[in-house]
Amino acid sequence: MDDLYSENEQEYRTARVKSGIPPPSSRDQRRQPRGDLSRFNPAMQRGPPQRHAPYDQRQRDHQRPDDRYNQRPEHRDQRYPEQQQRQPDQRQDSRYADQRYPDQRQPDQRYNDQRQPEQRYPDQRSEHQRQPEQRRPEQQRQPEQRPRPVPKPLDVRTSTDFLKCEKRLSIKEIIETIQVSDSPTDLDFLSSKGLVERVNSLREKIRHVPNEQRSEARSKSNPFEMIGNGIFMNRAATKLAALDATFGLTAATDKEFTFADICGGPGGFSEYLLWRVHSWGGYAHGYGVTLKSTTHDEMNWHTEKFRPDIPRHSLTQLEGDGDLYKKETIDRFESLIQKETKQRGVDLVVADGGFDFSGNEEQQEVLAQKLLLCEIISMLTCLKQSGHFVCKFFDILDEFTADLVWLLYQLFDEICITKPLSSRPANSERYIVCKGLKEAHPTELIQKLSSMSETIEEGKRFIPKEVLEKDEDFIDYVKMRNMKFVMKQTEALEQLDQFIQNP
Repeated sequence: MDDLYSENEQEYRTARVKSGIPPPSSRDQRRQPRGDLSRFNPAMQRGPPQRHAPYDQRQRDHQRPDDRYNQRPEHRDQRYPEQQQRQPDQRQDSRYADQRYPDQRQPDQRYNDQRQPEQRYPDQRSEHQRQPEQRRPEQQRQPEQRPRPVPKPLDVRTSTDFLKCEKRLSIKEIIETIQVSDSPTDLDFLSSKGLVERVNSLREKIRHVPNEQRSEARSKSNPFEMIGNGIFMNRAATKLAALDATFGLTAATDKEFTFADICGGPGGFSEYLLWRVHSWGGYAHGYGVTLKSTTHDEMNWHTEKFRPDIPRHSLTQLEGDGDLYKKETIDRFESLIQKETKQRGVDLVVADGGFDFSGNEEQQEVLAQKLLLCEIISMLTCLKQSGHFVCKFFDILDEFTADLVWLLYQLFDEICITKPLSSRPANSERYIVCKGLKEAHPTELIQKLSSMSETIEEGKRFIPKEVLEKDEDFIDYVKMRNMKFVMKQTEALEQLDQFIQNP
């Protein structure tokens, strides 16, 4: 007893243990048998035991065996008052008699075991219990109708987490790292194979749906489809508006705001940037290059469709066919910007290039790889130091595409892979926002990438896989972004399919 607490001691009142049971005190030692702390057990405090009573039984075990079964009359009257009503010729307790000898049950027993006839309402009878003539005729004729699909709750969250390079390489080290080699397909390296295959199967399922039916289902399943073009010429402008509102791409400045619009036809990005800067009284000027088309005029520049409050001649367009696959096109675009900006470069470069991937969505990442590389080369020729870059990507499952992201990760202060709300959730489109170019016009790197673009083939990589694997921050960031986007895309495709099946 010397090692027990006294209730008056401060240590006893402040003692805390994980189980919630306080330590025993000297008073517990006097009241309870040695080692019995049952009254401190929270489970025992919630109510009496359901099946066993080991602590109550412990007190009875201290009695003599003959006292437990041969109680004196006065004790029996106090502990078991119900036994006083027992009949003299009844040898067993009525409680046990009811369980062991059914013929000894008394008329005044507590529970009457006679079964009452089961009552059922007519409407509650099961279908197989009804007579054929009583079954409802409409249930025999009316086919089962599926519930109409309901759009899921609106998710207005966007990815805004930036990734900053902690192990940055110099331009010379990046050039030495570039090694073109074969790249076998490994979907689990940058995403999840099961999730990607699920998306591909949903794409294939709705690929043959007529365009009108698909557009109607898309308008019902995607609430942001109602935004449309907004106040601009096309939906591309609303995407850049959402990115600008989130990342502050056109911060107000007293100086002239300059930008380059790569693959910008018909001009949605340029229209938004010019309108946005001029709306607060600033001045902006842009330089654009896009592939000229003789069959799809809607892809050419259409500055006449700009808003009327945008000053005319605010966008300088590069003459020629605008084909970035040709080195001379990139060189002429560089010369134009460097001359107009007096070798300073532009504040922002945006690139929104793409193809018509209708019916071939699974291959859009591979088909766009060379275009993405040429857009990055063009950006490096004209973006000033500390400038920003916004580029549209698609899936980032192939190692070549991941190498392009890794290159931007090394060249800029921070990057973010995001998808604006106005971008359709059922497609693979996403944007990479790059902030703070570390070194303007890296000539040697531009030459290295240009020579690689002329000989690059499908199924290749240009950064060794072990380089990516060593940078766990980069791999984790890209993989988690891929899995997040593919899960959202799966939900959007499943809902789109529901509205197609049940419009």
